[in-house]
Amino acid sequence: MPSQFPTNPENNPDDYSNKKIRVQHILKGSRKAITNTMHTLYALGYAEISEWTPLQPTDVPGELITISTKYFRLR
Repeated sequence: MPSQFPTNPENNPDDYSNKKIRVQHILKGSRKAITNTMHTLYALGYAEISEWTPLQPTDVPGELITISTKYFRLR
């Protein structure tokens, strides 16, 4: 049965070993919750604090957002 989804030549599974895959992590919540999560990920050796964008307010009162982008090679 043919796939219903078009293939993307940039995401060919045969090429994964040579490509970096981008993953964006988004944290949304209170300042305390976000900074706690950022420090936890830093303590685990996953993300430096400097890798996160500056905290920005969302449309929800008291809620902030930050994003970190990581690049991985799939094996």
